[in-house]
This record gives sequence, structure tokens and C-alpha cells, in this order.
Amino acid sequence: MSVVDASLSDFFTDAATIVANAQQQPEIAAALDTYGYDTAAIQQGQTLLATARSLYDLQIKEYGEQHGATQAFEAACRQADKTYAAHRKLAKVAFKNDAQRQTNLRLNERKSQVYALWHEQARHFYTALLADPAAQTQLTRYKITPEALQAALALVDQAETLKTAQEKEKGEAQNATDQRDAALLALDDWLADFKVVARLALADTPQLLESLKLGAIP
Repeated sequence: MSVVDASLSDFFTDAATIVANAQQQPEIAAALDTYGYDTAAIQQGQTLLATARSLYDLQIKEYGEQHGATQAFEAACRQADKTYAAHRKLAKVAFKNDAQRQTNLRLNERKSQVYALWHEQARHFYTALLADPAAQTQLTRYKITPEALQAALALVDQAETLKTAQEKEKGEAQNATDQRDAALLALDDWLADFKVVARLALADTPQLLESLKLGAIP
């Protein structure tokens, strides 16, 4: 479509000029009316323009919210992972001779860099420790209290909550983009037809064509 060949700001400016002059200049309106473009037909273009602009603004807003949600999620992950990494290293020291707890706490596995796997590992680590009073006692030597374990688990859960929010915002941003693109296509289609008719209707008055930012018939 022709929108691809111009910036959206130029596209909106040109569309607004066309619609405004078609509505406000009596000579243009009269000439267009003879070809079936009456007040209602021009108003359709105005409505399509207003809709496209509104959805363009909405799309920008939704992507701003998505970026904000992503930033919050990534910050929460960094905080949770910093705590988890430290606790994990200390747990390896505390349970270096305890094969059962090494397995139960998944200390023999590499800490995953993939979010879903990381979250599963971290949550299991803390829930397993919180269900194991004897292990908690051993960890107090390294200043890791049950309260610290609970707080760390809360950080892991917060990351998951923010991940869910990020995915929601992603979906809304994509939906806003789809709606914006559909509105732009509808407006562009209307403009393409209008330009053909306007060039015919105003063929003998090139100055009026220029006021619509149109040249002569190709």
C-alpha cells in the first residue's frame, strides 16, 4: 500500500489536507458531488482518518506499556537471581557432603539461563528448603534464615507475576498494531479511490487539484 512509501506523519498530513479541503471548499465539493462523492462520502473519509489516528496513538501507548512491563520484569529477575545465585552457592557449601539434599535442591544441575527453567529451579530450591527444618538449621551458619528464604521465594514469585503482566502487555500491543494496520489500510483504500475520482472531477481546474495535493491525471 502507499502508506509504506511514506512516513505515517506525512500520510496523515496529506490525508487530513485532502479531507479538509474536500469538505471546506465549495467548488471542490460541488465537482466531487457530480461523481458521487457527496457530503456523506467525504465524511466517511474523515471518520476513517480519525479512527486511524486514534488507533495509531493507542498503538504507541500500548507499546509504551509493554516496554514498561518488560523493564519491571527484567529488574525483578535480576534481583531474584542475584539472591538465588548467592543462596545456591552457600547451599552447595553447606550440603557438599549431603548427596540427598544436593539432588533434592537440584544443586548438581547448572543454573539455567532460560527463564522458564530458571523459575522452576529457583522456586523448587526455596520451597524444598522451607519444607526442610534441618536444612534451614544448617543454613543459619551462613546467615540464611527461614525469613530470608521466604523473602527470596517472594522475589521469585514476583518475577513470575511480572512475567505474566509482560505477556499480557505484549498481547495488547500486538492487537493494537493489528487494529492500527487495518485502519491504515482502510483509509489508504478510501484515499486511492478518492484520488481517481478527484482527478476526473477537477481535471479542468488544476489549481483545485493542487489544493488537494494532487497532480493532473497520469
